[in-house]
Amino acid sequence: MKIEIQHAPWSGYFTRLDAQLAAGGGPDVFFITNVPSYAARGALMPLDDLIKADAFPIDQYVPKSLQTHTYEGKLYSIPRDSAPSALYYNIDAFTEAGVSPPDANWKWDDLRKAAVALTKTDGGRVTRYGLALESNDWATWVQQNGGQVFDDPLNPTKFLLAEPAGVEAIQYIGDLINKDKVVPNFLEAEQAGGTAQLFGSGQAAMTITNPSRLGTFAQAPFKWAVANLPAGPTGIHSNRTGGAGFAINANTKNKDAAWAFLQYLAGPEGQSIFASATAAAVPAMTGNPEVRAAFKAPFADVFLKEADTGEQFPQFPRFVDLSNLYIQPALDLVWNGESTAADALGAIKDKVNAELAKK
Repeated sequence: MKIEIQHAPWSGYFTRLDAQLAAGGGPDVFFITNVPSYAARGALMPLDDLIKADAFPIDQYVPKSLQTHTYEGKLYSIPRDSAPSALYYNIDAFTEAGVSPPDANWKWDDLRKAAVALTKTDGGRVTRYGLALESNDWATWVQQNGGQVFDDPLNPTKFLLAEPAGVEAIQYIGDLINKDKVVPNFLEAEQAGGTAQLFGSGQAAMTITNPSRLGTFAQAPFKWAVANLPAGPTGIHSNRTGGAGFAINANTKNKDAAWAFLQYLAGPEGQSIFASATAAAVPAMTGNPEVRAAFKAPFADVFLKEADTGEQFPQFPRFVDLSNLYIQPALDLVWNGESTAADALGAIKDKVNAELAKK
């Protein structure tokens, strides 16, 4: 088999791919994200029958990671990677504050207490925050508290964020920002350069982010390490799943060859090569011992453990609109200290459910 490789810069990759697919062409096998949108317009070949016929070891992938690559119950691509978050912490800051480093028993309350102890002020101005958070990871906290945003992340019929578990999680984040003042407001963090800048410059003693930051922090002027995320109050460990994948062009004229190549690319050999070549993302096939062993990034054991707890975030065609119109404005009220989570989310509950009922 001869493989012809096509390259395109990230900035123009999907524009080029979309044009090729629209014209009935394109590569036989290609890198893909946002699978439902491509599957919905018939651009991708369903893989379930091929997987079953050749006993491809799809069970070695975290089951919920496969949700990202499905549409209407069929699998249209096989994951390449996942990008779970972990807790990065400044060892020097912990030593200075006399705080014990994070361990496997940490829960939310331990994180909060450490953040309070690590926060430094000068004349009422915060000079070092205990923790910096990314604004798009709030759903992880909901999952760690035993809640969900919707009853189904791909085909929702009910909005659940306003239920007690969701309200408690969102209020916890809001209190870290506004009550304890140990986490910068998300707008403030963005203006300061984001979590990478805050942590890398020593302006935050901890941050929660993905493995792509391992290289970013390599030259930080202090000792740091990475730990697993704290569990929720009842001991639930949860993280984000997702990542990109590989799919077969529905218009391929080389179906057998395309499937053979995809099996290599997404199977144990291809995943082992990917695992050994990158530290910026976790290989998706974490159920395969050889793939796990090939992943030798710094703190690999931490990120592999986090990948195993991955949960699907909401991903359905109308989510962006619902988020922009209802969810994000409600969350902003909490982040800015203008409302409690109960009031802000309670005010949009019926509106979001009414929108879901329209489909």
